[in-house]
Amino acid sequence: MSSVGVLVNSGHLRVIDNDFKQLFLNNAVKGSKSVISSVDIIIVDTMDSSEELDEALGQLYSDSRDFLLNQSEFDVPINVYFNRDISFIRSFVWDSLFLPKECDELYSIHCSSDTPINLYSTAKTTPPLSTNKQRTSDENLYQVSALGGTFDHLHDGHKILLSIAAFITSERLIVGVADQELLENKKYKEQLQSFKVRCECARNFLNSIKPNLKVEFSAIRDVCGPTGTVPEIECLVVSRETVSGAGIVNKARKEKGLRELAVHAVNILGGTKEDNWKEKLSSTELRRRSAERQMICRH
Repeated sequence: MSSVGVLVNSGHLRVIDNDFKQLFLNNAVKGSKSVISSVDIIIVDTMDSSEELDEALGQLYSDSRDFLLNQSEFDVPINVYFNRDISFIRSFVWDSLFLPKECDELYSIHCSSDTPINLYSTAKTTPPLSTNKQRTSDENLYQVSALGGTFDHLHDGHKILLSIAAFITSERLIVGVADQELLENKKYKEQLQSFKVRCECARNFLNSIKPNLKVEFSAIRDVCGPTGTVPEIECLVVSRETVSGAGIVNKARKEKGLRELAVHAVNILGGTKEDNWKEKLSSTELRRRSAERQMICRH
């Protein structure tokens, strides 16, 4: 098993190009199957706009997941980190590190010289993704924010949602997690993770991207969950798939005399309105694969 690191800057996010793929196949995979244990991608410059971060996360998770799926690597976790200091970056010990040629200097700046590592630099210069569009600086815009979901088999889409929620929140993030009783009609429900496991996985991820953020978990047993009753919440973070539900929450809050929440919609990985926001690797697909593996083991 080998761990893989990828360093990027926000101006060059399309690092998963043909040169990268060939280097990866020739050096990290070497013809073997299921040898990759993890892929860590670190944006080394500062992100101060959630809109820009949303685009960056979508690009990096999507390109990386597409590539891994094409290699039949379905279970490799991808994590994209941002706004972390040099000590955090140096805490990683990768077997292989990939970065585009224009970012070669990032290796010497962000990696300790005594770290044994295989360094691979792509030869082709990639065009910048960023534009001259004015972005609103909204990091830590809200003191208290909330979001909700099943967070079963934590996947790339969940990570983007949690990342944006953490980014715009300065002090306290309330995470509503669907209780088991709301999941009875889910496909492959026998493969659903327990409430405790789902909370632990979400907490561990949030701690890795913003360790100083206070994170609270609450069981969701109705449409609103904690967002319908907690007065301190200022913002509700939702996916574009579920943005209509924010109106129900704000209606319930208004009836209780609570202030309405700002609504921050996050793009869903690989989804469009035309395909009903279908994700590349959903919780349902991960449960299906888990059930399939169990069937194979039994036979």
